[in-house]
Amino acid sequence: MAGDFPVDPVIGTEWSKTFSIINSVVKRHGLLIQKTLSDALAASGRFDVLTEVPLPITEAANDLLTSKNCERDLAKIKLKADSKTVRMVTVDLIVVDPENGWAGVYDVKRGNGATESGKRRPIEFGLRAGRLVLASFLSKYGYDDIRSVTSAVIDYYGASGFSKELKLTREELDDHFGVPVLDTIDAMTAELQRALHLEMRALLAPALSRLPHCADEPGGTADIAVASPATDEAEKQFREDPIGRLLNARPTGPGPRRARMT
Repeated sequence: MAGDFPVDPVIGTEWSKTFSIINSVVKRHGLLIQKTLSDALAASGRFDVLTEVPLPITEAANDLLTSKNCERDLAKIKLKADSKTVRMVTVDLIVVDPENGWAGVYDVKRGNGATESGKRRPIEFGLRAGRLVLASFLSKYGYDDIRSVTSAVIDYYGASGFSKELKLTREELDDHFGVPVLDTIDAMTAELQRALHLEMRALLAPALSRLPHCADEPGGTADIAVASPATDEAEKQFREDPIGRLLNARPTGPGPRRARMT
C-alpha cells in the first residue's frame, strides 16, 4: 500500500491507487493459492513438492505431441529428459509421492476469469510434454522409482477455460491428492479478504471525499448547474420556434402501413 501507483487520467489519483491496490491483492491471491497448496501438500507428510521448476520439452516429446497421438498411447511412453531440448517451460508445482512411485506436474491458475486462448495452448502443450519426460527428469533429483505420472492445470475457481480433461477445480483437489488441502486454501482466502476489508475505509475515504456532492446530500454543495431566469426564457423561445419544436418533438413512428400505389 505504500508503493507508487500509476495515475489514470480518467479516474484520478485516489481511485487509481485504490483500484491498483485491489487489483494487486487479487493477483497476489493467485500466487497465494499456489503457495498454500504447495505448503499443505508438503505438510501432509506424504508428498515432496518442487516449485517453479524448469522442465525440458524435448524434441521427441514435441514430435509425439504435434503428431496428434492419442492420450492413451502417450500415457505409455516415457522419454529421456536429457535428450535434445526444444525449449524449457517453468512449471508451478511438481508433486512426488515416493512411496507410491507417483508424480504430477501442475500449473496453478486462480481461475476466476478466462485465460487468453493464446496463453492456454502453450501451457497445455507444456504440461502434456512434461508428462512424457517427468519420470526421467525426476531421476536427477533421486527419485528413481517413478512408475506413474500425471499433469494438470489446477483451475481453482474453474473459469480459466482450459480443457476439461486436463484441469482440476477446487472441489476436486482433496480427492485428487488424497489429503485435505481445500480448507487450508479457503482459510488463507478468508484471511486475505479480512485484511483487505480492514484497509478499505482508509483506501476509499480520500477518493469518496473528492466525488461531486449530490444536491440533496446533507451539508453538501450542489455541483449541478442551476438554470437562471434568462436561461429559462431562452429555452422557451427555442421551443416556440418551428425548428425548436421539431428538434424537441416526441419520437414518432411511421404510422399505419399504406398500400403501395402501382
